[in-house]
Amino acid sequence: MTGTTLAPIVSVEELRRAYRAAVAGQFRGTHHLPGPSAPSPVVWTPAPGEQVVLVVGATGGAGASTVTLALASWAGGARVVECCTVASSGLAGASTAEMGVTADGWVQGTRDGGVLIERRSDRVPSLEAMPAPTPTTRTLTVLDVPVDIDLLLASPGWLGQLARSLPSVVVVSRPTLPGLRRLEAAASLLRPDRVHVVLVGAPKRWPRQLAQHLGPHGRQLRANGRRLIDLPHDPRLAVEGITTDPLPASLLAAVAPLLASLRGTSR
Repeated sequence: MTGTTLAPIVSVEELRRAYRAAVAGQFRGTHHLPGPSAPSPVVWTPAPGEQVVLVVGATGGAGASTVTLALASWAGGARVVECCTVASSGLAGASTAEMGVTADGWVQGTRDGGVLIERRSDRVPSLEAMPAPTPTTRTLTVLDVPVDIDLLLASPGWLGQLARSLPSVVVVSRPTLPGLRRLEAAASLLRPDRVHVVLVGAPKRWPRQLAQHLGPHGRQLRANGRRLIDLPHDPRLAVEGITTDPLPASLLAAVAPLLASLRGTSR
């Protein structure tokens, strides 16, 4: 056909090379735009004289929120900070009086005995994004952190920093074979010399099978007197969870030696 210019034939191999270059961004006119930068991790420094106790569960549903509230209740006038997204709260029904929501999303409430409870009112997308607790004049803050311990230790935020640096961490587990295995792993990750253990629902006398499955770290902690304590089973708490009702006196008495030990090591 006269006056018609035919485009040169391109081989299949050339098309493949062009496709690979396009995927890699190696073609004319391409400009790489920087992606959104990750937000800087939140930083928190406790107030002078404020002791911080970190409570984590070795396994889901171990009872870490119960232990957290029991420690604060026995101390009197302490603060509980629940460090999880709103949908995961175990303390939503714990306050006897609500005080409102702070500007950065902490729902504050109080409980008989003078305990202040702070929990989130929103969805927190990551540990790094967890807002810092509000300033306080209370001398003891107990942090309830329901998250996998390995993820907590790897977090660059203020919670991860505390998990790596506090002289003591309370690990809550259950007196079951899976619970003891998770306890052993948690003690290894956190270092046994920093760990205080609470076994929720432990029988007065351990079955032989259960005692035999306590790992070397667990046996060491149990032999250390106050480093591993048994929390008695409470039928009401097991069914209803934490409510506005007072915690059982037997439960508070059980955490008393733990708190005495922690007060000698917490900062």
